[in-house]
Amino acid sequence: MSVAGGGKERKRMQDRNDVVRRDVLKGLCCAAAAVAAAPVVRGANAWAALSPPAGELETRVLGTTRVRVATVGMGAMITRDPDVIRYAVDHGVNYVDTADCYMGGENERIVGRALEGVRDKVVLASKVHIAPVDQMIASVENSLRSLRTDVIDIMQLHGIKSEGEVADEGAREALRKLLDQGKIRVPGVTTHSGQETVLKAVGKQEFYQTVLVAYNFRSDTGIKAAIKNVFGSGNGLSATIRDTAAKGIGIIAMKTQAGGYSVPQGSLSPHQAALAWVLENPGVATTIPSMVSFSQVDENMKASGKRLGWGGRKALTQYAWAIGDRHCGLCGECAGSCPSGVDVPSVLRSLTYLEGYGQEHLARGTYRGLGPDRGALPCVSCGSCAVSCRLGLDVKRLARRAHRHLA
Repeated sequence: MSVAGGGKERKRMQDRNDVVRRDVLKGLCCAAAAVAAAPVVRGANAWAALSPPAGELETRVLGTTRVRVATVGMGAMITRDPDVIRYAVDHGVNYVDTADCYMGGENERIVGRALEGVRDKVVLASKVHIAPVDQMIASVENSLRSLRTDVIDIMQLHGIKSEGEVADEGAREALRKLLDQGKIRVPGVTTHSGQETVLKAVGKQEFYQTVLVAYNFRSDTGIKAAIKNVFGSGNGLSATIRDTAAKGIGIIAMKTQAGGYSVPQGSLSPHQAALAWVLENPGVATTIPSMVSFSQVDENMKASGKRLGWGGRKALTQYAWAIGDRHCGLCGECAGSCPSGVDVPSVLRSLTYLEGYGQEHLARGTYRGLGPDRGALPCVSCGSCAVSCRLGLDVKRLARRAHRHLA
């Protein structure tokens, strides 16, 4: 089947949507008492855009899934305390993201414990890597056991970089089987590099319904322009997100706080301002900032519904100045430009995990996962760096630092 899909795929998706509508109508009566608290109605394919109660977090519809999600979700990747996840859900967060590979599989088990008894109050997303069909199915079934659930709402292909991966028929076959078995509800993809290419590819086909994309105020060209251009009006990735969302694809934003570095703050924290900037883009349905403490949950939730004013722009300007020489914007424009084969975006992302997130184990695992061919060892002896960064970062200096601390 081509990237654009075909008649059979359209018929399959239409049949599935018909099942959704029937199940939703059946479930609305029994769900009325918990309308916003339970955006996912139990069942193989039962979803509904249920209205939240007044006074709760701002919500948006996640593309053609029709489910309403709070604009501030939960990225559980580095959360080790299930009580923090449960606290977020109890205070209005209804989108939780994890993956089979986070913490070597332990993160899914943590999320599973956290959601026990409140599973029907959240949209639960996890991930699977492209592999042979039977391996992908076995991976998702293991995730179901770890998460203590019979269905995962959004199952995402992890780390997609190209149009070819979006079109991979083996991956689609595996996900179609899981959809037909009622083990997942919605297929999606995640991307850290080649993001605009991936977004456009997903927008051209009729299978994947969501994209998790790295997006923050440093994503577009020019920091001053990015801070000035509120309402998601910037060019580059901002525009591609808007265009893709207009085609009915649900956009989830990650890496929203540009690393989460610790810097001085005023009445509006730079992390709240960064989150508010992302949500100025109407194409973004929800966000999944990493949260490891109750105070971080409280801080991020306060960004829900906020709009950037003078104070927010000032906070972002100060934050951009503080992290300007060390944080990679994850635009991916430098990918493949190192003549020695260094995977520069992944090397710098590893350094952000160390210095921005404070997660040494995650940083080391990400860096070492690159192997000897894509790591920054060549940078140690390199005389002149051939990699150009649109943010003006000293790539050689940062890559050497990553290698020194993480190799």
